[in-house]
Amino acid sequence: MIHHSDRGSQYTYGVYLELLKQHHCSISMSLIAQENAYAERIHRTIKEEYLSHWNPQTYEQLLRAVKKAVDHYNTKRPHNHLNKLSPVEFENQWKLFKQLPLLTIFDNENINKKTVNAI
Repeated sequence: MIHHSDRGSQYTYGVYLELLKQHHCSISMSLIAQENAYAERIHRTIKEEYLSHWNPQTYEQLLRAVKKAVDHYNTKRPHNHLNKLSPVEFENQWKLFKQLPLLTIFDNENINKKTVNAI
């Protein structure tokens, strides 16, 4: 298990972090707000596009629904920013590139977009 959060005080509170560790949960915290936004967007998509439609009633149903949603999101759902490919399809095609494609990322220091070689 991985618990991803921003650096809000509730998530950096020692007792809270200890509770996560006791439950063998890895802790992932973003350094800047933009990084956390990506994780929050995925969570929103799973909740709004999948779970609200399926409306699980029990914890067991929720676990199955989340697994099904994540699997669909990664293997079947087309993503506009990946040229309408699923993440798995994109990764498989990416492995075939002799030269890595260019990606535009957010440059937090200069508040500009910057194009870099993907690694």
